[in-house]
Amino acid sequence: MSDCIHCDIHDLLDEHLQTGALELRDVAAKVTEVLADLILQAPAEERGTLLADVLANLGEFVLQKGNEMPTEAGPRRH
Repeated sequence: MSDCIHCDIHDLLDEHLQTGALELRDVAAKVTEVLADLILQAPAEERGTLLADVLANLGEFVLQKGNEMPTEAGPRRH
């Protein structure tokens, strides 16, 4: 594992997607489940705000990355 959790997650997901073992929809569902587990680790009074932050970040990343020029190298890494 590297010092970058973003890159580690990408590498792990790419490995599963490249083998064809998982469908994109299944991977998205599992990533969503992990986010739910992460949110539930926060104190109950902070979960709503954290969930809102996650959704806002998701929307922002989709907009940003949707406007990037696609490359054959795959997703942008740190």
